[in-house]
Amino acid sequence: MQKLAQEFVCCTEEVDILFPRNEWLIKHLKNDPAVKLFRDTYGKQVPREHWDPSPTKTKQGVYAMMPDGTYLSARFVGTRKDQVIDLLNEALTTWREQVKERGLKPKPVPQTAALQEWESQKKKDLGLLLQMHCRDLPREGANKTGHGRVVGEQGNTTWLEFSKTEALTFVPDGEEWQAVSSEARDKLFRKGLKDIVYGQSPDWKPADIQSGSLKVRRQNNLSKGINVVIELAGEFHLQDGSHSYRGKISGRVLWLTDRKKITRFEAVAIGARQGSTTFNFRKGDEAAAPLGVSFFLGE
Repeated sequence: MQKLAQEFVCCTEEVDILFPRNEWLIKHLKNDPAVKLFRDTYGKQVPREHWDPSPTKTKQGVYAMMPDGTYLSARFVGTRKDQVIDLLNEALTTWREQVKERGLKPKPVPQTAALQEWESQKKKDLGLLLQMHCRDLPREGANKTGHGRVVGEQGNTTWLEFSKTEALTFVPDGEEWQAVSSEARDKLFRKGLKDIVYGQSPDWKPADIQSGSLKVRRQNNLSKGINVVIELAGEFHLQDGSHSYRGKISGRVLWLTDRKKITRFEAVAIGARQGSTTFNFRKGDEAAAPLGVSFFLGE
């Protein structure tokens, strides 16, 4: 898939911006070029099975088009790896036919590292930009979830941002345990400890934090010169009316005293999740089961 993707300019966008559905968005985006290109030009060419024509239905999916909106290929909503590979191959075939028919002279797609410029700028502006990974963990006596998925086969990734002030609270003064600020702790709990393996979960509300702690201390036996190794530990219990997540978190942080900067952050939260949210697609798998969330920064 990665090899095929190099033939395309890959991008993502909020589907309700490209295909507005509620009255307010329809009105305010009526002259938006992206809407005209995606909905009014490209959308009219997509086969029914890959584009539900109902104006009230989502158009989430994976789509391939030429810059002028010419249809190349599409897959509607729940796309699997094999479906996306088929889509890319179809799109390439049609693209090459169009290039030949129109006598086009396309330039090679620039090959750059994913998110390279965005990530670099974020790291300059923020104190911490953590990669966040969420995955089901092995279950005793079963290798499938309650809704039939293979445990551990699917995961999800996002980012967690901390300001420079918030980041400093992960750097303690000495070897004694020191609590991370409530602002930083609550951000990690509310935005980071979410079940997003199969879909979306909203941030936990402040009142959903039933209990929890997050603390740090310097490990002088591992710290050498300008490198200060910091141990991180905590526990959490998050719960609302529909789901819960309870467990422990541990990790290490590397602080460079000469740069006054955290250059490495590794932490993992492990515990039992239960229940579901509107869009995290846990229907049939609401029973308590182990879930892992990792947080990483490395230079």
